[in-house]
Amino acid sequence: MGFRKSRLRWIFMINKEKIKFGVIGCGLITEYIKPITKIIENVDLIAAVDPILDRAIKVAGKDHSYKDVEKMYANEDLDAVYIATPHNLHKPMIDQALKEGKHVFCEKPVSATIEDAREILILQRKYPNLKIGFNYQYRYDYNCYNLVQGIQKGHIGKVYYANCNIFFSREQDYIQEGSWRANLKTSGGGTLLIHGSHVLDIILWAFGNPLSVLGKIDNLKFKNIEVEDIGFGIVKFENNVYTQINDSMIIKPIKKKIEDRVELNIYGENGSCSYEGPWPFSSLKWYGVTDFRIKDNLPGTSHFSECLKAFCNWILKDIPFYNTVEESSKVLSLITALYKSSKTGREEKIELI
Repeated sequence: MGFRKSRLRWIFMINKEKIKFGVIGCGLITEYIKPITKIIENVDLIAAVDPILDRAIKVAGKDHSYKDVEKMYANEDLDAVYIATPHNLHKPMIDQALKEGKHVFCEKPVSATIEDAREILILQRKYPNLKIGFNYQYRYDYNCYNLVQGIQKGHIGKVYYANCNIFFSREQDYIQEGSWRANLKTSGGGTLLIHGSHVLDIILWAFGNPLSVLGKIDNLKFKNIEVEDIGFGIVKFENNVYTQINDSMIIKPIKKKIEDRVELNIYGENGSCSYEGPWPFSSLKWYGVTDFRIKDNLPGTSHFSECLKAFCNWILKDIPFYNTVEESSKVLSLITALYKSSKTGREEKIELI
C-alpha cells in the first residue's frame, strides 16, 4: 500500500470508534486476548491465524480462522494486527503487516536480535502513518506509573540504587508447549528476555538511558535448553544510578497465587519505594516520604487491557503511546549487553538503537 493510500486510511480511521484486529499466533498469551477484547470498547477482534488451526478457531471462530496469514489479509477487512509469534518472527511479520497497510501491536520483546530491532525502527520511519507498539504492559499498571512519576519528579530525592527481583516458577511443560522458547535463534534469550524484561522496562522508564552492565547467566535446572533459566546483572545509568538484577524461572514454591512475582525496590537520599507485582496483585509503598500518587486504582482493569486500549487510542485519537519501537528496544539493548558480558566476563557498554 502506498503512502497516499495509507494516509487516507489513517484519516478515515480517526473517525472510527473501534479498531478491527486480526491475531497472528494463537499460543499461550492469546488465552487472555479474547476476554480482554470483549471488555475494551475500542477493539473488535475479527480474525486469527495459527499453524494449528484449532488454536485460531478458539480465538476467532471457524469462519474467520486461518493457517495462512496471506489468506487472512486477503479475506478480512482489518485495521491492525496483534502479533504473538516466536520472537524471531516479529520483524518479518511486522514488515508484512505494514506492507498490507495495518497497524501493529506486537508482543514483547521487540525482536530476538538488536539487528532486527534496528530494521523495525527503519520500517517505522518508512510508514509514518502506521503505528507500531509493543506489549510492555507494566507501563499501564497504575502502580508502575506512579512509581516512575514519583522517581522522575524527585519524590525520594537523588536516587542511589535499585534492587530488582524476578521470581518465576516454570516446569518442563512450559518448554514442551512452546519449544521455540528453548532455542536461542527463535527466542533470543531466556528468563531475562521472556520474563524479566517487563520490570527492566520500568527501571529504564524511571531512570533513563543505561550506560553499561556486568552480567552472568546460567542453566541450573533446564539443562537441555540453549537459553538461561537464571540471570544476574549490575546496570549503571547515565545519572550514576545503579540497579541490581536477580532473575530466575526456577523458584519453588510458587511465590503467589499466580506463577510469577516481581519486586522493585528503589533507594534515594530522602527515602525509598517498593513495588510488587504484577497486576492484579501489584502494590506500591513509599518509605521515609509521603505517599505519591497521580493515577488512582483502576479496579478490575488489567495492565494488558489498558495497554491494548491505549494502543487503539494512539491510532484513533493520536494520544501518545508509551511502548514505541524506540522505548521498547532499550530493554533489548540492555539484555543483549548483559548476555555479552556473561560471555566475556567484562562490563559491557549498552548500545541503544
